[in-house]
Amino acid sequence: MLYVGGWLDLSRGAQVLHVPDMAGRYYSVQFTDPSDGTNFAYVGKRTTGTEAGDYLMSGPGWKGAVSQGMTQIASPHNSVLVIGRIFVENDSDLSTAYGLAKQIQVTPLSRWQSNH
Repeated sequence: MLYVGGWLDLSRGAQVLHVPDMAGRYYSVQFTDPSDGTNFAYVGKRTTGTEAGDYLMSGPGWKGAVSQGMTQIASPHNSVLVIGRIFVENDSDLSTAYGLAKQIQVTPLSRWQSNH
């Protein structure tokens, strides 16, 4: 299993999480409220499937339009702990899994909109 993680600060605006096509591979991206440790959302094979997707992550009070084809994840707080996991089948699969992990990206909504 490969792990990726980070903290998001949504106080300056929404962010877009992009996940690549995982072609059936198990993966998950967990969103945790750091104030109480509650996991409030998941993106991954069991919840959203393995196709590529974009997810709008917004903080409390965010107002704006959600682009067509994008799913909104509303956070109860502006600070979010994000933990991603990507399944690695064996040693020879490591480079493929790592390549997929590098494609899991978070971009400020304003920058995402200017590129799409």
